[in-house]
Amino acid sequence: MRGLNKITFLFLISLLFLGKARAQVVTAQASSKQVQVGTPFDYAIVINTNANSYSAPNFNGLSVVGGPNQSTSMQSVNGQMSVQLTLSWNLVAPREGKFTIGTATVMAGQQKYETAPVTVEAVKGAVNQQPQSGGQTNTNYSSPSGADYYVRTSVDKPKCYIGEQITIVQKVYARNSIVGYKKYINPAYDGFYCQNLESPTKGQLVVENIDGLQYITHEASRTLATANKTGKITLTPVEGEIVIRRQTNAKPRNVFEQFFGAPATEDIPVVVKSRPITIEVLPLPEAGKPESFNGAVGNFSAKTEVTRNQLKANDAFNLKITISGKGNLKLLGSPPVRLPDGFESYEPKITEGTNSKTFDYLVIPRQEGDFTLDNIEFSFFNLDTKKYVAIPSGQIKIKVLPGDPNSQGTQVYSSQTQIKETENDIRYIKKGNFTLLKSDTEFFNSFMHLLLLAVPVLLLLTGIAIRNKHLKNNSNQVLVRERKAARLAKKQLLSAEKLAGQNKKDEFYTEILTALNNYLSHKLNIPVSDLSRDTVNKTLNEKQIEQTLLTKLLSTIETCEYAKYAPGAVSGDLQAVHKDTVTLITELEEKLNRKA
Repeated sequence: MRGLNKITFLFLISLLFLGKARAQVVTAQASSKQVQVGTPFDYAIVINTNANSYSAPNFNGLSVVGGPNQSTSMQSVNGQMSVQLTLSWNLVAPREGKFTIGTATVMAGQQKYETAPVTVEAVKGAVNQQPQSGGQTNTNYSSPSGADYYVRTSVDKPKCYIGEQITIVQKVYARNSIVGYKKYINPAYDGFYCQNLESPTKGQLVVENIDGLQYITHEASRTLATANKTGKITLTPVEGEIVIRRQTNAKPRNVFEQFFGAPATEDIPVVVKSRPITIEVLPLPEAGKPESFNGAVGNFSAKTEVTRNQLKANDAFNLKITISGKGNLKLLGSPPVRLPDGFESYEPKITEGTNSKTFDYLVIPRQEGDFTLDNIEFSFFNLDTKKYVAIPSGQIKIKVLPGDPNSQGTQVYSSQTQIKETENDIRYIKKGNFTLLKSDTEFFNSFMHLLLLAVPVLLLLTGIAIRNKHLKNNSNQVLVRERKAARLAKKQLLSAEKLAGQNKKDEFYTEILTALNNYLSHKLNIPVSDLSRDTVNKTLNEKQIEQTLLTKLLSTIETCEYAKYAPGAVSGDLQAVHKDTVTLITELEEKLNRKA
């Protein structure tokens, strides 16, 4: 909104001077003749000629918080182009009174032009007035003395009761103009229920004097906080990143700044931090606390009313309790309502107003008669007197007529004394203290309960043990090959059996020899390339294999090798050779496994 007002102001000034016949070459004007103390306003110089240079006026006590800013407009009249330049500053009046802005000088060629002085009146505005609570202004804030940028956390009360409301303000201070925020997160106050409030400055920048230094300030957040726990509570420090605009010694960035000698500016992000402050939250006194007290703290009034005083049994009426005033109204729960015996009530409908809260109970009397509602009371803790205040509802008469017996859904209420207690009748619900007996067949902590708890654990441990054993067995590749040696040999012997059925002798003996070599290589952990009669004979002797079995093995290998290298020279029943080889490997497997 601030930027929009500035643009509108510059646009109106440009239209004003473009609409004239250029009678005034250089003019000056303020956005308002009457300004508020601490609130920025605009001052502009409009130049309707090709100027060489200019000299800024003497602002005579007014603080410059921004500028000079430049805008240009062009106009073509009868084919002739003209350029209008507007220079503007953001100024702030630090106090009340009249201020006269001096003469600005513009040089166009050899011609010198001067503006007329401009006078503004500064009045005290509401924007510089900080809200007060309870007639007190708090000085409990944290700000680093002399720092260029910081956040100040301030509260209107450094000490309060639980349930009491305080105002917490986070305000950003900077020695340079604040352009915007790059990163800022509203703080969360532990120990308080919080509501965001609108800032009295409505987002405008305000100039404040702190320890003799002028700061541009912006209220980042204003919070109405209600304490919900006792003790000393430290508010979390706030940290954010703001963008400030400051002058530099660098060369101006555009042609107009270079032409008119305006100072160059830059926008830079800076980190701002606050310091933690502590608030002491006191507990409410126990002395004099009414039974009806449900946490209301402040200054309230209460009104109790009913929609009708006479009705039939089983009909309904509304009981409304309206609480008005200032305090923790939003946090109030339903006031306790005690009704006569035979009255039913439901959870109230809650309606909130600006400074009020209404609890609307639906009440249904079930028994006829004359009744008096005189035990409804609302109480609160008064912060001014530091005492509890109870507001009774007064006597409310309710006359209940007999209900309509023909109406649907009619319920007849009978008191406990009217119900005859016999062994065969339904008895009235027992009231008062009674003893519960422990059941003998309780499942909890029984054997079955403990067993069901233990079974999943046992299954888990068993699964882990099986898995570990499997991993251990498969981690040793030598043992894995030994275990799989016989299985792989039998697969190759199946292929040899098929070749025997097809009477392919050469392929048959080759497959038998391969099966024996692979078996011995895997089982004895000897590479196939190193297998020989001597190696096999030596290794099997070390494993104490019978000589007859060893001779049979070597004879079979020799026969297969002879058939491989001398095809057609070997004769015999192929099925018998296959069967003998299977028997041979089976016996070797049995002997070797037994020796291991």
